Amino acid sequence: MSPPAAPHPGPRRPPSGSLRWLADGVAVVGPDPGGVVAVGAAQLPTAPGVVTVVGEVAGPEDWAAITEALPALVQPGTAVRLGISGAGTALGSGATPDRDASPAAALSRQVQADVYAPDGPVLLVPGGTLYADAGWRLSTGSGPSTPAGLRHPRPEWEPEIDTVARHTGGALRARSVPAGLWLHRQTADRTPVSYDDPVYAIPPDSRRAVVVVGRPGLAPPDPRAVRTVLDALDPSVLLTPYGVPLSLVVDLASDLVGRWGRPVEVATGLPALDDEHRLVSASVDPDAGDWWIPPVSRLRCAPERAPTAVTPPAVVAGMPRDGDTYRLTDGWVVEPTAWGLWVRPAHLPDDRDDPRRRPTDGTRLTILVGLPGEPPPPEVRTLLSGLVARLTPQQRARTTIVPDEVDVLVHAGSEAAPAATDGGRISGPRSGR
Repeated sequence: MSPPAAPHPGPRRPPSGSLRWLADGVAVVGPDPGGVVAVGAAQLPTAPGVVTVVGEVAGPEDWAAITEALPALVQPGTAVRLGISGAGTALGSGATPDRDASPAAALSRQVQADVYAPDGPVLLVPGGTLYADAGWRLSTGSGPSTPAGLRHPRPEWEPEIDTVARHTGGALRARSVPAGLWLHRQTADRTPVSYDDPVYAIPPDSRRAVVVVGRPGLAPPDPRAVRTVLDALDPSVLLTPYGVPLSLVVDLASDLVGRWGRPVEVATGLPALDDEHRLVSASVDPDAGDWWIPPVSRLRCAPERAPTAVTPPAVVAGMPRDGDTYRLTDGWVVEPTAWGLWVRPAHLPDDRDDPRRRPTDGTRLTILVGLPGEPPPPEVRTLLSGLVARLTPQQRARTTIVPDEVDVLVHAGSEAAPAATDGGRISGPRSGR
């Protein structure tokens, strides 16, 4: 996605080598190698009467560009949002005891307008969100600044999520992150996580919070402690594993379904945007050594049934659909599941749905052929060859075909699929530090 072309400078846009305008009311300041900040800033929501400046102040000339440009742009009733790390942090005693001396407060007094700025680092999250872990501050030109949330735009679920994060303790660590809440086992050293962690790159959804369960390198958190936190949240949350077995999160969702009496959705990995800005799920191995993109990205756990795929995976694109299955031949279908793909007869006896409930750790893709205890059909190699060819190299490298005799038959005389070292770059957050 390319940012919109910058409009021609006019009388309301003082020219500056440090300030580049992307559109009415949105500008980038400071160095921007490769234009990555401009791409993210172009995705930010715009609103009448709000001027947003995003970037890094690398020197006095950058801040001077802001203070020189904004007085000509800010009219009565206009607000300013500074997506600049530390712009809302008090630097010392102000002119009077009731005023802080943050750059944002000084700018607010200069332009006589409300100025929102982060107290500490700010992240430009893929999808168009500005996130300040230490919070945004609102300066009004008089008096001390006041708290103004953690996210811009501010989702409805933010107060609930951040309250739970502040009041969760014991063996469970709860962190507010841009997309929602991160729950993992408490560590003794309480080492702060890096903002480069992919958890901070999950695109926020204004409709519901994402709850990330687990952290690579740590043992899975106590499910009972996680359930206690989930009970305090809105049932619309999206659960996702991070370095823990997918089955653990599916079990948590199934437990919630039983108590809430409504469906709960699970992402098979961390929601992320790929290079083409498509939303995918990136499943991270327990040791954080590698990751992959499973064919099924979202599961819906509903009362009295096994988890089902929310949307058709790319591997079945174009196949005729019948409910939860996709036709391979007149008598055989493929059914996406939590653990992979079930290639089976089109007409399934009511008492043969146990395979749908196979456990999975989320690190591999299983292709199950036929019904347990029954010999595979003679045409099994033909059935599978086209299906396997639809998988990405990364997915093929993690595929296990069951039963074993089918796996041997399919791979007989063929070269093993090469392992993919990269499943496509996933966008990360940008910091203005």
